Amino acid sequence: MDVHVIVKLKSSYEAWHAVFADDEENRSKICDESRTLAGRADDSTALVTLFDVDMEAMGAMMSDPKFHKLTEDIVEEHFAYTMTSIETPE
Repeated sequence: MDVHVIVKLKSSYEAWHAVFADDEENRSKICDESRTLAGRADDSTALVTLFDVDMEAMGAMMSDPKFHKLTEDIVEEHFAYTMTSIETPE
């Protein structure tokens, strides 16, 4: 399953992205990290798109106290949405 996450930031995008980039190894355990996309939407919002996500593993990671500790000073809230690709008519 593919997942899009809206990340409401407490910190600057640059501070968040430094932590996000450094957590690549953990993300690779829950998704196809080679396809992960991340970017700035505005000064207080980051966007992340994850592909081929193991939803159970993602839930476990996001509820892990280590994840909360890692993000508590930089993230206000995560809003996660599943995505389905649209087949275009030929």
